Amino acid sequence: MNDLVALAIAMMILGQIAFCFPQFLIRAFHTQTYLPLAVFFLATAVIVLGPAVFLFKPEWSAAYIASIFPAWLILAPAFWLYVEGLTSDTPWRLKTRHAFQLSPFIFGVIVAGLILSLPSEMHQAIFSDGADIDSGFPLIVVISMFVAMLIWLVQSGYYVFRVVIRLSTYRKQLKDLFASNEQRELGWLSWVLIIIAGTWVFSFASLVSTLAQDNPLFGYRFGLTLLLTLVWTLAYWGLRQKPGFDGRYMDDEPDRDNIEEGDNKSELHSSITSEKVADNKYERSALSSDQAQRIAEKINATMEQEQLHLDSSLSLHKLARHVAISPNYISQTLNETMGTNFFDFVNRWRIETAKPKIIENKESVLNVALEVGFNARSSFYKAFKKETGKTPTEFRKYHNVNKNSAVG
Repeated sequence: MNDLVALAIAMMILGQIAFCFPQFLIRAFHTQTYLPLAVFFLATAVIVLGPAVFLFKPEWSAAYIASIFPAWLILAPAFWLYVEGLTSDTPWRLKTRHAFQLSPFIFGVIVAGLILSLPSEMHQAIFSDGADIDSGFPLIVVISMFVAMLIWLVQSGYYVFRVVIRLSTYRKQLKDLFASNEQRELGWLSWVLIIIAGTWVFSFASLVSTLAQDNPLFGYRFGLTLLLTLVWTLAYWGLRQKPGFDGRYMDDEPDRDNIEEGDNKSELHSSITSEKVADNKYERSALSSDQAQRIAEKINATMEQEQLHLDSSLSLHKLARHVAISPNYISQTLNETMGTNFFDFVNRWRIETAKPKIIENKESVLNVALEVGFNARSSFYKAFKKETGKTPTEFRKYHNVNKNSAVG
């Protein structure tokens, strides 16, 4: 393969990996979330070495072809573990339970060993001459390679599905914990998923085309271009993105001695870790309806009197520490008694504070948004429209029309 365009694309990918890989490794010593991303980049580097190997070191082609299988089969698990780390509600660590996800990779290593065991003339016949293999050890190697490709296709689709579900759950959790999520939403991962899905479809179509017509449907350049886009996106955001729940457990415990009189102190000071159960998360809660009603009244009074919603970094734990009530109990009260989540609860107060300012029209919408606790104009517009059914401009016009009608 003497495709200089493919070689140029591969070199761009390798250059980006060479720049980012050491940084991810260094960060992994402090935050293990970056370790799977480093593995993902290393495996990608192995895959894109093809043009350089075939052009400059053709004698290494057997080793390169063998290395492709474990490299491809580690990509999806590594990406999944990275997403799991970004969305984990506790400091993420590699655990024994993650080992089973390496099973396809181990199979890939076995396939690589089988390929390397082939005599050089048989390797030439299979990978260069396209000879028909119908018996013996070479047939076992060919079948194992085919099985590995099928495993990769199924594996990729499976992990894409898992990531979509994980992100959906994660965004719901964010709304129970934070009032401003612009830096935590991980929206860029949706673009990564689209690229991965495109790579999956491309690979599947090429495999089917090769089996049916002995000719790939897409060229090598197309696959490398997809990988270049994927690596650039992960490099850019991977270096910027912190885990979504980063800082959540920093000294946010409420003061036991200041818990509202009449409430059971030991019950209200329940474990924060119970929040991480997505389904039936309040099943074991001892919070009574009377306690929940008192908590609702207290947090509403606190928001009205002390204007906590103006703090753009307000979180559930900050509010819990301020009112000396368990974060889990506040979350349960918001969800079950008040029919809302923390995100919508705080933003409702912010919008109510913003309404008079919008009507006065003395400041820009952006300034109003920042004054009432939002970090971005777009998030203010979205929350304002959700709460009032109108944009800020529409709301002002509507109010002025009604005011003039009343005067007339």
